[in-house]
Amino acid sequence: MEEKSQYRSALRSKKLIKNAFSELLQKKDFEKITVTEIVNSAQLNRGTFYAHYSNTIDVLEEIENDVSEQILFFFSSYKDSIIENPTPFLKNIAKFLQKDFEFYKRLICAKMGDHFIDRLKDFFINMVIEDNVKISHIKDTDIFAIKVRFYTNGFANMFEDVFKGRLDVSLSELTDIIGQIVMTGFEDYKVARDN
Repeated sequence: MEEKSQYRSALRSKKLIKNAFSELLQKKDFEKITVTEIVNSAQLNRGTFYAHYSNTIDVLEEIENDVSEQILFFFSSYKDSIIENPTPFLKNIAKFLQKDFEFYKRLICAKMGDHFIDRLKDFFINMVIEDNVKISHIKDTDIFAIKVRFYTNGFANMFEDVFKGRLDVSLSELTDIIGQIVMTGFEDYKVARDN
């Protein structure tokens, strides 16, 4: 029982640290954020911070890794159908981001938000290309890779526009629209796979 309590306490502390970190990103550059500022904002002590992280880079890397793990989990669930119908995959990403919308909004709107988004785009692009170039029906892998990059950059930028308030639709509505666009763009790969 005590182990569960310690686990919940650790999760709570890490969440407070990540939230404080994301709030500080709104006010200053990543490189200028200190551990002292994070613990003061999170109302924790330095020992609690160092029980989980070595420095501020570790906090950022854990946030990026958490999101990458979720994308990988969703991708593994839909990888056989992601080209034919990306909407379920995108819906799961939207639900994941929507659960903590303000947190992700702070990260994406921060000055270093481009780094965060670029890392996630590269991670996703590499997964899709690596997984699909193994499939024999893809004859021109260069064109396929360009399409994957094009659509990934497009949907990532559209998600970013929602978080930055430049696009007035919900993440769920956006995924329906993007899903239709991507399905149309990969139609030739779907036909090739069916034959």
